[in-house]
Amino acid sequence: MNAASDDDTVPAALAAAPEPEPEPDLEPAPQRAPSALQRLQREPTRFSIDQAVAVLAPGRDPVDVAYISSPRLGAPGGEVVQARPETSELVTPTFGLIGPGGVLPRQYTARVDAELRKRSTALRAFLELLGRRFTGLFVKAGAKHRPTRDPQLAERVQAAVVGLGTPHLAPSLTTPLSAVLYHAGGLAARSRSVERLRGMLSEETGAKVEIVEFAGGWVRLPENEQSRLAAPGQPGCYVQLGVDAAIGSQVWDPPARFLVRLGPLNLHDFNALLPGTPLHARLVELTRLHVGPEQDFAFNPTLFAAEVPPLQLTAAGTGGARLGWTSWLTAARPRRVPAAAAMLQPMNA
Repeated sequence: MNAASDDDTVPAALAAAPEPEPEPDLEPAPQRAPSALQRLQREPTRFSIDQAVAVLAPGRDPVDVAYISSPRLGAPGGEVVQARPETSELVTPTFGLIGPGGVLPRQYTARVDAELRKRSTALRAFLELLGRRFTGLFVKAGAKHRPTRDPQLAERVQAAVVGLGTPHLAPSLTTPLSAVLYHAGGLAARSRSVERLRGMLSEETGAKVEIVEFAGGWVRLPENEQSRLAAPGQPGCYVQLGVDAAIGSQVWDPPARFLVRLGPLNLHDFNALLPGTPLHARLVELTRLHVGPEQDFAFNPTLFAAEVPPLQLTAAGTGGARLGWTSWLTAARPRRVPAAAAMLQPMNA
């Protein structure tokens, strides 16, 4: 009786057990395409030597790359047979002192191979030291006469059209060259219009920009052009009233300066435009590239009325009010007009 009852409980337990849920169909995750460097490591023979250098050491002079000749005399499968990114080394059999494409007699290749079998790399290292520069010059010449294989050709052309083609000019800028080349279309145009300058600065700041022309500025007169009354032994000059006489050492010239009015801005964006910040230096350099060195200008950022902070004096270097830039005398009544008194002269113009 007990055995029969146990047999009856087994099917009942199986019937009561929940059926396993079918596993969902999991689609395989899309595989990311290998990078150019990974492809160079996996299939180096598919790359030409100048392409391999551009992938292995982008932006570097091909002469600085370490080239190693293959110590074999068999037919090469390609211009590159191995790439070593960790040491920036390329193994190539097509050019060098030894190997299938080497310029030395073949017994030198056999001798190097024999030394390597003895675990001696001195002879090979010496020959590579002598021939490495010649291989780099060969690669450099190949890229020079095949412009489509030069990865920096477009960048050099853009730099040239905006006036930065000379090698020492671009590194002297605080603005990254890529940011300048982004505006190459406007900077390369012969007609430098106010609208182009406004659009460029508006895109850089993300704020409303207005160019105020003929804002005027003081122009200092050279000492020999200043008005001077006659004295014993010294004749006067520039003393005709209404013609050329001027009091003082400087004169007001309306077209001497224009204003770049930005905003209204919040306090964070306003502080980002102050002299000494990266954005201020970038705007100064872009404006100077657009208008040239002879035109003066100033930035006039405006601050939302609700963003004007109360005047607070703090210790030096603690971020307090800066006279003429971030210092406003506030009143008990809420301010209604944006603060537009700040005039920021370009510090590195």
